[in-house]
Amino acid sequence: MKWIVYILTFFISLKSYSQSPLCASRPTSFCCEYVSSVTINGRTFAGSKGFSNTSGGSPAGYYDYAYTKDTVPRIKAGQSITISYTAVTNGNYMEYFKLWIDFNGNGVLTDAGELVHSSNYQWNGTKTVSATFTVPTSVYNGEVYMRFVMQYSGSPVICGTYSYGNTFDFKTRIVGATDPFSYSGYIYNSESVGIQNIPIELYSKLKTSSTYTSLSTTTTDANGKYSISSTRDATLYDFELRINTLTILSPIVSDAKSFNQKVLLQSFNSRDYYRMDVNDDNNLSISDVYSIYMKIIGRSWKSGMVDYRIFTSSEWSTINTSTSNLKSTYLGVQTITLSGLSNKGNSNYYLVRTGYRN
Repeated sequence: MKWIVYILTFFISLKSYSQSPLCASRPTSFCCEYVSSVTINGRTFAGSKGFSNTSGGSPAGYYDYAYTKDTVPRIKAGQSITISYTAVTNGNYMEYFKLWIDFNGNGVLTDAGELVHSSNYQWNGTKTVSATFTVPTSVYNGEVYMRFVMQYSGSPVICGTYSYGNTFDFKTRIVGATDPFSYSGYIYNSESVGIQNIPIELYSKLKTSSTYTSLSTTTTDANGKYSISSTRDATLYDFELRINTLTILSPIVSDAKSFNQKVLLQSFNSRDYYRMDVNDDNNLSISDVYSIYMKIIGRSWKSGMVDYRIFTSSEWSTINTSTSNLKSTYLGVQTITLSGLSNKGNSNYYLVRTGYRN
């Protein structure tokens, strides 16, 4: 009996939104103040053009720059980032300003450290304010959302409506911070049907170490999808995925359809046939498995010996020349280990089984 594991393909799934995923925020009253522009990390974004509710924004007074070409240039953690903004009043009013960054990507701006700028001023006319902030290196790299609010007469609220002011939403990318690891994909049978409850375990080690330790486990869902992640910095750690012992309870005839393939260009002393439950215990387990192979797409099988094998040459020779019950010759392999994973990678695997007559 043989399992063959194929690396099928790599793909990246991109999310898309029609508007900022942050909570709704907007002014409801207009007459006396507005923000005409905001500049963050060297890029300027236009605001209102006057005091009335017809002076800009959708809805009035709200500006969503999170999904435009002109996003905030990427921010490098640990460096000083400049923000400046120009606001206009038609009286001597106290105005409050705040800027938040959703560092952990949870759509909530109240988490510790996410308020990066806060100020308030009282003036009449036009005023431009410049300030700096620094993104800590302890946050995660990647895409983040930002919100800037000016509010009259009180500290700006993150969500909801308020009287007089403006809200701006932006998006940027943080680099030079922590790079958390994630990996996902699907496990299929040979008929491209996802296999559920395949156990997946994530291991890691410091790049300076030689020993991997277990971090977390998961199983494939009803569609064969797996997704596993770690908060450990991928720039400091190496990661492995291990596909652990597969058990299918009460296999039926339709399950065996995916195993009706012969993929090895070799001659065998035993007559090959296709059957799932070799030892007739009504359970497909590791005791049924004799060999596990991995083939990378685009690479052909060698004649007489496969390109990628988990068995050694001597072990393969023993199995290949056996004419008896192979369970007593070699028990098989407990896990498949996938090394050299790229962070945020996405790959699919096919589990295909062929068999020998016992």
